[in-house]
Amino acid sequence: MGRWTLWFFSVAMTAFLIGCGDSKTAQNAPPPPPSNLSIAFDPAPPGTLLINATAALTAVVSNDSSNAGVDWSLTCQSSSCGSLSPLHTSSGASATYTPPQNLPGNSQTVNIVAFATADHTTNTATVLTVTAFGSSLKGSYVFQTRGVDESGAYQFAGVVVLDGNGGITSGEQTYSNQLQSVTDPITGGSYFIGPDGRGTLTLDTANQNLGQLGIETFSLVFISGSQALIAKVDDPNNQAASNETSSGSMDLQDNPTAPTGGYAFVVSGTDIASLSPTAFGGVLNIDSPKTISGAGSVTDQDVAGSVTYGGTVSGTVSDPDSFGMVRFNLTASFTSAPIELTGYIVDAVHIKLIESDNGSGAGFASTAGVAIGQGAATGSFTGNTSFSGNFVFGIFGEDLSGLPASFASAGVFAADGNGNLTGGFNDAFLAGLFARVHDQFIGTYSVDASGTGRVDSFTTFRSHHRPGPELIFYLTGNGNPPVVLAIDGNLGALGQGTAYPQAAPPFSFNGPYGVGIAQSSFGSEIDSTSQLTVDGAASTLSGIVDTNFFFSPVPNTPLTGTFNAIPDNGRFDGELSNELFFLPTLSVEYYLIDSGHGFFVETDSLNSGELTFGYFAARTRVCAECP
Repeated sequence: MGRWTLWFFSVAMTAFLIGCGDSKTAQNAPPPPPSNLSIAFDPAPPGTLLINATAALTAVVSNDSSNAGVDWSLTCQSSSCGSLSPLHTSSGASATYTPPQNLPGNSQTVNIVAFATADHTTNTATVLTVTAFGSSLKGSYVFQTRGVDESGAYQFAGVVVLDGNGGITSGEQTYSNQLQSVTDPITGGSYFIGPDGRGTLTLDTANQNLGQLGIETFSLVFISGSQALIAKVDDPNNQAASNETSSGSMDLQDNPTAPTGGYAFVVSGTDIASLSPTAFGGVLNIDSPKTISGAGSVTDQDVAGSVTYGGTVSGTVSDPDSFGMVRFNLTASFTSAPIELTGYIVDAVHIKLIESDNGSGAGFASTAGVAIGQGAATGSFTGNTSFSGNFVFGIFGEDLSGLPASFASAGVFAADGNGNLTGGFNDAFLAGLFARVHDQFIGTYSVDASGTGRVDSFTTFRSHHRPGPELIFYLTGNGNPPVVLAIDGNLGALGQGTAYPQAAPPFSFNGPYGVGIAQSSFGSEIDSTSQLTVDGAASTLSGIVDTNFFFSPVPNTPLTGTFNAIPDNGRFDGELSNELFFLPTLSVEYYLIDSGHGFFVETDSLNSGELTFGYFAARTRVCAECP
């Protein structure tokens, strides 16, 4: 081999070895971590966390010469675990966990793992339990809503037992529309209350034909430990649609016992024979155990504008079942059909009623309403002096178009104890007939001398000098509000409600409130619950609304508004704005019962084409630092 050949071979081998050496260096993995690499939380993370709080978690990596830091992960068994940020930190720096806005029940566990970035096989984990405010509602609650389903107007009432920890242990309910009345057990479910008082209620029933295959979901806003306002919505995760919307309330049940004595009552809904709007009311005097003899009892009925005044009524009342449910089986002079009202007892004075005699198209009517006991005052209302003071009334029903939820009315007046009504004002809208009422009124009234507590009134609008609404009141005594039946009279509408004694002025409108809203337009209904915070000094309000918008849930939209000065009669105007209103901003009239309760009704419905009726109540915060 020549000298030049050896030199070439030597250079080539050198180049080859250099190339191999470069390749080997590029493929080398990082040196293995020291065997004593470790990671630990410091300080120890919390085990529980309220849903309106955050948690800072810190992990420290020891014996990591690369100072690679910490990687974080967050998992849970639901679709929303909250958030963890950032997902990488330096050793000893904190990551912040923020809970989700809603939970599937009152609590949820999340798993948080801190990994040593240098080696993910070195890690530490913690389980954190997020808790909401389900303890704010505990016990048996009587609920009732009214609204619209596929067949038209429907009613819903019952009792649900809440365990104080987001669980539902039992209950029973009655559902009625123009096709059927059914009573079913409540076999389970859950509920959730967030930091601003808004939440959800989910009921499991044995009836696959109701709700979403037997599952019924409601939005709610917490008022106090004894009350919440609710609205029927669908669970968007359940593919079956209920095509139901309604709104109402649920009230803590207190020692339900068999009703005795006089009960003033009103109900409204749909007449089964004619499918026309109907409302009836009166006084049921349970004058011996489980018996309404007819003595001291009276009824009035309006069906499609045809009114029967001062009729007779008698019947029987069952003993309460384990949930405080009773059945009134009545015979009334205005119909040959038997009437069965199912009552869910709230306490010794209040009963929520739903008619339950309608099965497979047979029955008298599909109605719902309330009964308020007269107690020791039964039979004592013998003269006009029995009815005196300032009153605020709210009425919901139907106009004579027959469309459901087509009549809303709110007003204020004074009864002088001598048969005169003064200082009256009424705002109302008849959505089917597309007519608005906005006027002062005066009138007279007459208390039934027999002592039943029935009060008929006759009113005249001042501006137009024409007859005003005909309202029949049924007195309750003992400081409880009368119930009121609005009959066709002169307005072309009927319905039922309550006339609350009004507190003495001055009034304030300030602080946190819960709101229930029903809206309708030509038979279609929208129902909502909302929390509000009112700034009385600035005359502004703001909050969040959860809406069943044409059978589709639309939660978490903002509600804002302004209002004017409050006069001594508690009636004042304002504006409300929400992206789901037909007009982005609605003009409304407020009627204060006192500084903590009242009604409002839309006053520009001729422009919006939408009826809006609401009830609001001052709410207790679910925690000291909660909004």
